[in-house]
Amino acid sequence: MEKLFYDLSESEFTKGRKILLWIFCAIFFLAGSGIVFMNAVQHNRTIHVSVSIVPFGISLFVGIVAYMSVIKRKDHYFLIDDEKIEYRFGLFKPIKHSHRWADVEEIHMPHREMKLLFKYKNGNNDIVNLTWLGKKKTHFIRKHIYIAAKEKNIDLKKVIALSKK
Repeated sequence: MEKLFYDLSESEFTKGRKILLWIFCAIFFLAGSGIVFMNAVQHNRTIHVSVSIVPFGISLFVGIVAYMSVIKRKDHYFLIDDEKIEYRFGLFKPIKHSHRWADVEEIHMPHREMKLLFKYKNGNNDIVNLTWLGKKKTHFIRKHIYIAAKEKNIDLKKVIALSKK
């Protein structure tokens, strides 16, 4: 079986999209500042100061999205090889996860969900959530796990959806 490695540290946003996000952040911040300036300095009472909350809130939200698109996430990857499946990704506090093929008893693969359920020989379960990744990467990862599980004689169960338990 060939090894599959995805470096997930690369950003998904293009440079133009990042610049547009920062421009929208600045525009809404300036709009909120303009409302406060008109009310506090020019004593123009036609627009109330509380209206500035909306542009400042939008600016904050767009600024957070722009910041998340700019920061470089370190050591985010997805690896499938002969011995294990290992990955580390997510937005907040990513943790390294490792699943050894020798410990896996069966894998549940839902038809349309971007998740996998691993059942271990000791009775534990673990869900691999692939919704953080792009559709194309998720497709290749699921396909590679399917092929590897067939080679290792691990039971594969295709289900419509994972149970909520």
